Amino acid sequence: MKKTIIISALTLFAVLSCTPADRPDDMVPPEIPGMPGQDRGENEVENYTLEISTEENGYDGLTATDKGADAVIAGDETYWENQEFVTTVTVTYSGNSATVTSTGDAVKDYITGADVALDLTDAGAAEIIASGKSDDGQLKIYGNSAVKLTLNGLELTSAKSAAINIQNKSLMYLHLAEGTTNIICDAESQSDESYYPEGVTAADEKRNGAIYCKGSVVVSGSGILSLTGKKKHGISVKSSLIVRPGVTLAINDVKDNCIKAEGITVLGGYIWAKTSADAGKCLSSDADVTVKGGQLKLYTSGGSIYEDDENDTSSPAGVKADGNIMIYDGEILCVSTGEGGKGLNADGGITMNDGTVNVVTSGGKYIYNESLDLDSSPKGVKADGEITINGGVLNIQVTGRSDGSEGLESKSKITVNGGEVFVYAYDDAINVGGDSPVGMEINGGKIFAFADNNDGIDSNGKLWVNGGLVIASGSGAPEEGLDCDNSQNFIVTGGTLIGTGGAAISTSSSSTQRSVIYNGVQAKTGELFVITDAEGSPVLKYELPRTINGMSLFFSSPDIKSGKTYTVYSGGSLSGNTVNWNGWFEDGSYTAGTELGTFTSNSLTTTVGQSNGPGGGPGGGPGNVGPGNGGWGPGWWN
Repeated sequence: MKKTIIISALTLFAVLSCTPADRPDDMVPPEIPGMPGQDRGENEVENYTLEISTEENGYDGLTATDKGADAVIAGDETYWENQEFVTTVTVTYSGNSATVTSTGDAVKDYITGADVALDLTDAGAAEIIASGKSDDGQLKIYGNSAVKLTLNGLELTSAKSAAINIQNKSLMYLHLAEGTTNIICDAESQSDESYYPEGVTAADEKRNGAIYCKGSVVVSGSGILSLTGKKKHGISVKSSLIVRPGVTLAINDVKDNCIKAEGITVLGGYIWAKTSADAGKCLSSDADVTVKGGQLKLYTSGGSIYEDDENDTSSPAGVKADGNIMIYDGEILCVSTGEGGKGLNADGGITMNDGTVNVVTSGGKYIYNESLDLDSSPKGVKADGEITINGGVLNIQVTGRSDGSEGLESKSKITVNGGEVFVYAYDDAINVGGDSPVGMEINGGKIFAFADNNDGIDSNGKLWVNGGLVIASGSGAPEEGLDCDNSQNFIVTGGTLIGTGGAAISTSSSSTQRSVIYNGVQAKTGELFVITDAEGSPVLKYELPRTINGMSLFFSSPDIKSGKTYTVYSGGSLSGNTVNWNGWFEDGSYTAGTELGTFTSNSLTTTVGQSNGPGGGPGGGPGNVGPGNGGWGPGWWN
């Protein structure tokens, strides 16, 4: 059975193709979906491919399906269920008017038309229940204690400012009553509001969202909250924002960020968000972003900008954290179509422990001043700090055809301990760069990295591989599947590695696992490349991902033993296989095709043939070259 990752934003799927008709034959990526070519056998499984709809025509009407996962933790202030609200206030809107009733005498209300201001300073913790409809109204709240604001079918548009303006620094519980749809919209241009406390003016109060809160916000309930930010943000929170399971947020048509907060935690729910603003973010945090569950569909279509106050460029992103991004579970889709767009972007680090993340960016490079290096390239997942992948499924496509269009990038270090990683990019698929990069360390998991016009994996520091399955495809010479600036920094102690490109690099003398480099492969997309041991058992069964005349293929595996002789074949067929992962076959019966020759593993890295590019790098020894390797047939190398 073929296993695919499918995320749709519409009832009709729009499948993204990564094979432009004008791409030359030596740069043909895997077709999406699926790998082209040979019979894969009778029982296909674990072939992760990208079948992602990138179209959106506004909120798709879906709602959260995880209401049952919203378990209250006793004593935790995240949950309003642990609070006691001594006063209940009911606010009902009707056109140009509103009414307020209260169970406590300490509540002060100020009503002007449909503008309602509540002073809860002396009322203690209170629950406010708001309902009704007004196209020219507002709800404004002052106080010092926790507030539970229940939206019970509220449609509120302000003509002056934020529709819901919470000038209370204490925790606010924003609860969406079950079965209700609540629609909130702010004013496109701001004017003075109907009420201010004595000594306070409009200049003293921020109000930069359809919903603005001066403190922290926890969103709960199983209703729907639809937001439009005509002035700036959809939700703007001065402190932290938490979204509980069961919540549905639909945020569209904002002038800046969909959600802006100092710390964002998604425990569950369904978030659909889109911004077309230049440098707009769907989730923008001045601190960390943590996702522990739920489903997020995040769309950006604006381009990048230059910010004078920062003397730097700013780009759109599905998720942007000035701190760290931490993903423990859930499903995230990020689609960015503007210049310089990002999927996940962190000034700190990114850690993924589980869940599914799909990222598609299609815009080109934004250049403000090329001579001053003020530009912004599209990226799938980018961190200035370390990226660590412990589990889950990460799919990235960066299709913008420009320099710097990279898939997974860290300016420090990338560590993969587990999970499934699929990256397609025009430039490097996976890159570790920066001023002082540490490098990339692979201890487990599965990685498929395909670069349309550069290296599959490019580590400008060290490249350690201690385990896992790594498949990396670079373009024609001098690009490589697995690239490290110095071969003594390429250390292999375990795992299965397959690297293809126009050149290949040898491993360090510190490596403990043996490797083979095959140069001059007349590679055709979809053709099998098989290596068998002396008993005829395959140690490598691989379907070539692209057509390159004179491809260099790097292979490392615990099955390559010292002094043993191996035979190489092209073509043929497989049957009865049960595991095929992006062209790598774990098992199955092989019917031999054309025998290309034999080689004997007499050194740590055995090299056969002549590379089209530099490849080896400093310290890269020639290995065993020439007739002594078994007499390769004509055409094996150019």
